Amino acid sequence: MRPIVQVAVCEEVVSSIVKLEDVELIPVLQCEPFRFAAEDRLPPAGTYKDMPEEWDRYWRKSMADSGIKGLTPIEPGSWHVPTSQFNNTALLNRVLEAIFHDLTETGFDIDLECMPLLGGLALRSQSQVLVEPGCCADLGELAGWRKAVDYRQVEWRSVSNGHPWVLARYDPPRLSLSEPQEGLRAPTPRWAVCPNQLRDAAVAAAVEIERFSDEIIRAMPSSCEVDPRRLGRRLAGLNGATNDKQAIAEFRA
Repeated sequence: MRPIVQVAVCEEVVSSIVKLEDVELIPVLQCEPFRFAAEDRLPPAGTYKDMPEEWDRYWRKSMADSGIKGLTPIEPGSWHVPTSQFNNTALLNRVLEAIFHDLTETGFDIDLECMPLLGGLALRSQSQVLVEPGCCADLGELAGWRKAVDYRQVEWRSVSNGHPWVLARYDPPRLSLSEPQEGLRAPTPRWAVCPNQLRDAAVAAAVEIERFSDEIIRAMPSSCEVDPRRLGRRLAGLNGATNDKQAIAEFRA
């Protein structure tokens, strides 16, 4: 997705800006319950806002329908699971089998041209989740956060690759981040973060995605006919690179 430089078409709305501390970027995998649920399992009749406990039970039972237990979303009601929870090869294998089955049933090929797995990075500060990946976001969105670390322009620029998107601009000495938004309305600065803190968070996220890539390679379903190492890195958003450790070291510096 090409970066979006947003030009405000109306006056900026002034709001209280929160200075973030203990910033984390948490890699998460999107686990939509519909991909895992038995055919006869029906979702709750109401919205999550009206029926939070019923939706949480539906998500957990849907995952269990595919033999997947023990996962916890990044926060109640979310379908995003931190990749750090996938440290069991057999469990991740079942998750990948369900995802691959759903993709092939809807006409997508599992090959080296496929998109990274849906999910992305959740922004968290002092153990509070502030932003989750938007619709269509995937694990490749780390690149946008890396670019944001060194962004020093006053114009708003997109950070995330889903929508609604988060935008960033430089208000010395910090980066301002907007609330997730779409359309052409003027972005509202919501948070301010020290670029070095954001860099540390991005480095930690890159290390975890590298680990998760290795876990995907080990858990690749036997039905896969593509080189598992190259596909595993592709699915983790590493663009098929053979090794990202040098890039992590350079970015850390």
